[in-house]
Amino acid sequence: MPDRGRRGSARHQRHASGGEMQENLPPDFSVDTLIGLIKANGLLVGFAVLVRMLWHQRLVRLGQRRFWSWDLVWEIPMAVMCAAVGSGVASYFALEGSQAVACIGICSWLGPSGSQAMLDRLLANYAKGQPK
Repeated sequence: MPDRGRRGSARHQRHASGGEMQENLPPDFSVDTLIGLIKANGLLVGFAVLVRMLWHQRLVRLGQRRFWSWDLVWEIPMAVMCAAVGSGVASYFALEGSQAVACIGICSWLGPSGSQAMLDRLLANYAKGQPK
């Protein structure tokens, strides 16, 4: 029977010595990391939730939804996802401050269906290399 303590320690030494596997490890995740993430992006997620609630209220006024429905529950994770996408788009285009907030607001207002419709229209116009 092999000595497991020795094998485990050798594997640990190989990783700790700065081998290739050390670089591929995921970042350390802890409660403090999560709290820091919420502090840094909490206002932006709150803004995205507000915008999604405005979208929900608009659909209620148009008679397409009831206010207290399961759709309201799904708007919260949708807002978090839209905030993440908007933050990524803002980061890609190097937008800062109020420009990044506006980008998150636009992504939250459009949601996945609006974003898909906008991308479909853009791709239909520019798919052949020439705008129509």
